[in-house]
Amino acid sequence: MKKIFILIVLLFCSFVSLSGQSEDIKVQSKKLSEIKKSIKEKEREKNKLIRQERIFKEELTSINGSIGKTEKKLAKILVNIKTTQYNLDNFSKVYNASSSRSAVWNHVLLDDIKLFNKMTFSYEQNPVEYKIRRKSLEYKKENFEKEKKLAMISAASMKRCERSKKDLLNLQLKESKLVERYKNMLKEKKELSDIILNRRFTAEREIRTLSESAKALQRLIDKINEVNKRKRTAAVRPPAVRSGRKKSLPWPVDGKVVLGFGRNKHPDLDTYVISNGIKIEAADFSQVKSVESGIVVFAGQFRSYGKVIIIDHSDLNFSIYGLLGKMFVKLEQKVSKGAVIAELGSGEENNVLYFEIRHNNTPVDPILWLQAK
Repeated sequence: MKKIFILIVLLFCSFVSLSGQSEDIKVQSKKLSEIKKSIKEKEREKNKLIRQERIFKEELTSINGSIGKTEKKLAKILVNIKTTQYNLDNFSKVYNASSSRSAVWNHVLLDDIKLFNKMTFSYEQNPVEYKIRRKSLEYKKENFEKEKKLAMISAASMKRCERSKKDLLNLQLKESKLVERYKNMLKEKKELSDIILNRRFTAEREIRTLSESAKALQRLIDKINEVNKRKRTAAVRPPAVRSGRKKSLPWPVDGKVVLGFGRNKHPDLDTYVISNGIKIEAADFSQVKSVESGIVVFAGQFRSYGKVIIIDHSDLNFSIYGLLGKMFVKLEQKVSKGAVIAELGSGEENNVLYFEIRHNNTPVDPILWLQAK
């Protein structure tokens, strides 16, 4: 949000256009066009983010659908596993019972065979007894074979159930991993979607701020037109900041430049903004000094950018000092070159000065005017 300071700082200069020159109106109108152009760029950025949001929402819907289908499939697999386990338990019971009965019949059959072989009479001697013994052996043999066959069938069924259960468990594991992968994808997409959403909100906030600035600038241009009709300055102006004095002005504060003049990449949005000034990071509570003598034409709070001082050096030449902690001058006060006009704050971002020079009411790179370090 602070990056757009370089756009709305144009509002400050409107307060100092007391000379009523038509050139100032042209400059401010040009800057208004620049703000409107920036609004269009932000609108394009916002629309791009909205399209990305729509794509992410479609992907999230698709992933949620895939998760739902896979979880239904998992529920069905679980039912099949339970059914297979139930059948396996039943076949196991039948197998155990048949095996047990088969063993009993086998034991009884072997005993009867031994007894049958020891008979001391023949069929001719006692045909009735012989037939009874033979029928008994055949009955026991049939029961033995019946239980043995049932045990074999149950064993084969158990093997089929075990194979089916193994396949179902493998399928369950596979589908569970698929659901986990879908959920990880969903989490990543949601995080990306949140980032895009926050970027869109940021773009919308900047669009609103730029729009408000454009309206405010238009009101100030109208006010300048009104002032041109009824007021002229009669004050004796001090010497102007002239182009021949480049590399001669003292630094307003001792520090390092952390934001350069001109085109700068926005830290959050995939776009660039134009800075009409520079930012200088200094020690906590550093004194801010006027780079040239002049008259204070603005000293006060401006929107979210803290305290600001604008000094008129005559002939449409101004110096602007922003993000101040304390101000030591007031409106229409004359200041000399090197005079202490303000103080920075302390802590992160509070010890940074925004500094701008306007030559012929046009922003110029302050580095070209400040003394070389």
